[in-house]
Amino acid sequence: MKKFIIATVFLCFATTAAAFDMESVQIHGFLSQGYLKSDTNDALFADTSSNGTFEFNEFGLNVVSQVNDNLRVGMQLLSRDMGDIGNNEIEIDWAYGDYNYRNWLGIRAGKMKTPYGLYNQSRDIDAARTCILLPSSIYSEGFRESIATTIGIGAYGELPGGFEYQAVYGTTQLKKDEGIAKTMGGLTGIAEFSDTSVDWAYAGDLKWFTPMDGLTLGASTLGYKASLSADVPTTTLNFDFEAESYIASVEFVYGDLTLASEYQLLTIDYSIAAAHIDDDLDYEGYYFLASYRVNDWFEVGTYYNIEYTDKDDRDGDRYKEKGLPGAKAWKKDLALTTRFDVNDNMVFKLEGHLMDGLATVEYDADDPDDTWYMLAAKVTFSF
Repeated sequence: MKKFIIATVFLCFATTAAAFDMESVQIHGFLSQGYLKSDTNDALFADTSSNGTFEFNEFGLNVVSQVNDNLRVGMQLLSRDMGDIGNNEIEIDWAYGDYNYRNWLGIRAGKMKTPYGLYNQSRDIDAARTCILLPSSIYSEGFRESIATTIGIGAYGELPGGFEYQAVYGTTQLKKDEGIAKTMGGLTGIAEFSDTSVDWAYAGDLKWFTPMDGLTLGASTLGYKASLSADVPTTTLNFDFEAESYIASVEFVYGDLTLASEYQLLTIDYSIAAAHIDDDLDYEGYYFLASYRVNDWFEVGTYYNIEYTDKDDRDGDRYKEKGLPGAKAWKKDLALTTRFDVNDNMVFKLEGHLMDGLATVEYDADDPDDTWYMLAAKVTFSF
């Protein structure tokens, strides 16, 4: 029933848009199917180490209408699956109205892509990048639901000197059985959460398109306050946390060559009153990326991604004190990607990862292997 209602709303939206001017309506979509296989540890909330997994796909359909010179409305339906996350449920990925008052001021309202880093707003568009998996130090699948979109109001515009800004405020998604809950559960030892709530969320992004051709500098911030509830015998544990993130970005495009790097510092203050837990965590991550378009149909790319669960415990001493492998404190990822543009509507990618570390992965507690490999393959069709 839920899927039927969403589909009906989508069709009604398209019909309404067409009533303005059918020529102003654009309908696009994509579908992708991937495969993940690792040699020892399980990654991305999926069983990747046994026979690999095909639970790695996305389907999207969007409609956008330019109502008049200033007003644009649009919506996208999305279904995705990544191991235990998504499970191909259809949801409204984004839906908003955009009123462009002047070049220096536009207003958006609804469910919007969160302005964050270089690629967060385009992370669902597989054809827009070389790699299959974006560097997880900035674009973590574990935090995807909370940073992908913001529900509320936003402003954007162009400023003198080559600057562009975006800012949003409202709330964000937080599901009791997906990325944030699973990640926080791993940190706190809570196996399952029963409820979630978000008090507020904000994000801001400033980019400077410098006088040097192809060079872009950026700075972003994001934060939200939320809580997760877990039912345990005789009581309910409330896990309250506040996250605040800062990102510095640089991208340089020279002909067919793209170079990029980003650094993130994420602070999470959390507490569980009933368990007398009150602590904080300073996550740190960064990457260096390069890609090169060899010809019309072939592209190659690589990146080196580094992340630390707690920048004050890079060697994993706190994990060792608990009898856990110190490698849970970090994850380092050397990735190599090949991309083949079969035609204008079909892209195939093959990607290899050499991993060092056990942060955010599932491993064999009796024989942890902190050096491991993962293969990813993906085909995407778009129109």
